[in-house]
Amino acid sequence: MRIATRLFLYIFTLVVLAAAALGHVSVQDEKHHLIEATRSKAWILARALASVLRYYHPTDPTVDLEQILAEISPFEGPAVPSLRFYDRDGNLLSLACPECGDPPLPHQPLDPNRIGTEGREQVLEVGTERFLSVVQPVRNPDGEFLGAVEVVLPLRHIGVILSGVTRRFLLFTSAVAALLGVVIFLISRLNISLPIRRLKEASRRLGEGDLTLRMDKTGVADLDELVDEFNRMAARLEEQSRQREAFYREKLRLERGLRHAERLASIGQLTSGLAHEIGTPLNVIQGRAEQVLARLGPDDPNRRPLEAVVRQVRRITETIDRLLAFSRKSGRALGEVRLGDVVEEAFSLSRLRTKRNRPEVRLDIAADSDRLKGDETALRQMFVNLMLNSLQAMPGGGTIRVTIGEDPGAPADRLRVVYEDEGPGIAPEIRGKVFDPFFTTKDVGEGTGLGLFIVANIVDEHGGDIRIEDAAGGGARFVITFSRTGPDEGAPA
Repeated sequence: MRIATRLFLYIFTLVVLAAAALGHVSVQDEKHHLIEATRSKAWILARALASVLRYYHPTDPTVDLEQILAEISPFEGPAVPSLRFYDRDGNLLSLACPECGDPPLPHQPLDPNRIGTEGREQVLEVGTERFLSVVQPVRNPDGEFLGAVEVVLPLRHIGVILSGVTRRFLLFTSAVAALLGVVIFLISRLNISLPIRRLKEASRRLGEGDLTLRMDKTGVADLDELVDEFNRMAARLEEQSRQREAFYREKLRLERGLRHAERLASIGQLTSGLAHEIGTPLNVIQGRAEQVLARLGPDDPNRRPLEAVVRQVRRITETIDRLLAFSRKSGRALGEVRLGDVVEEAFSLSRLRTKRNRPEVRLDIAADSDRLKGDETALRQMFVNLMLNSLQAMPGGGTIRVTIGEDPGAPADRLRVVYEDEGPGIAPEIRGKVFDPFFTTKDVGEGTGLGLFIVANIVDEHGGDIRIEDAAGGGARFVITFSRTGPDEGAPA
């Protein structure tokens, strides 16, 4: 059963019961009022007749009791009284009965000794009919008892009046109850059923995934509290959905980055193996060329081409050695390092990935004091990662500037490296994330998100720190500070 229907039944039942109780009380009060009014009129009539009959005896032929009764009776309609006159012995002398008929008037013998000075009153019943009997003694002017007069009133009119009152009250109660029922139904429907139905529909839509749904207030305080809780729940679900979606996107991006990193690692291993395979025939070519070159005289015309072959083979061998040194996984080897030389070697390695038809990228180094104790291989990898980012950020060419020197305002054992390029720079809102693992703004397949993470780890391993600053002419600007004495001996390798 719906709450509106149940509320309607509860209130309607309460109203009907209250109306029934009120009706019963009202009918009883009306009945008492009618009986008292009838008694009062009966006593007034009996006393008036007793006063008249003090001077006119009812046995006198000139005395017409019915005429006297008609003239002084205050009753009309169905409540017309009947009149009896008794002598001093209680015998019935005369009767005035305008309404005598069926049923006959009740009669009881009159005992003059039991009338008293004030008269007597009693209710007589004949079948289902009831009559009010009022007996009043009659005395002459000298106070001598002459007899008694009895006024008999039918009480049928009281029942008729009460029946009419009851019918009118039932009709009025039914109309009020029906109107109140309609009002209760409309109020419960507008303020309870419809808001609950809207809340149910909103819950269904929320369950189907419409997390942006919000409900308007109904104006009912209790339901508005429920609406507020629903809106807060929807907001929390929407926020959790956004977080979950962001988490899955990040997870998918990390998984793609890991797969790409695995592919790069496989390519690195393949490159290392390929470098070993290329190195052997290069050594043979170099050795054979040097043997032939040793047999030729200084003026031999074939000497210059062979010298060119030896130079180019040595160049290729040096490049392969650098690749092997860069890709070789080895423990941390601390030693005296000149950062200027490391920067130049890193730039040479980075340019191997530069296409021939792209604009030139230049390296500008300013190194006043560049010596420190560190791991040369790790530092080379650090600069390679920075330069690879710069090469991708400057497709139109440009200059990479590296300034190495003392750190102003810092102890003498600190070395400051400022790395700048002429790319678009790093947006302020993502600077706090660029050193996180697998964070990248590049498309999938173009970056793993590990480059700057490795840079930050290498700087940390060397007891330094790195921060991003705004470059004067735009572009990326990294400020790195190292300890000249190298990392702590207890630091992890």
